[in-house]
Amino acid sequence: MSGDHKRLACDVLRILHGARSLPPAEAIEALTPFLEAMPAEVSGDERCDASVAAVRKLARSLEEHHAASDDVWQEAIEATLSFANETEQ
Repeated sequence: MSGDHKRLACDVLRILHGARSLPPAEAIEALTPFLEAMPAEVSGDERCDASVAAVRKLARSLEEHHAASDDVWQEAIEATLSFANETEQ
């Protein structure tokens, strides 16, 4: 796991916690650097893949529906927390 991925995971985790109060377009904008920097395909790292998939799902919901359920937010937060914790080990 690169240091850049660790930093991105920690950054997006902070964003996820605060983005719920943002308008959907601003939340998507805040999540975009993470999504652009992370592998588009399966990386082979289960936690990384789960985090990217969950954040993509959240961004897609925000973009398509201009909202996301609490479950979708929570899934993104938990998957990214797991990924961030893995990178610290």
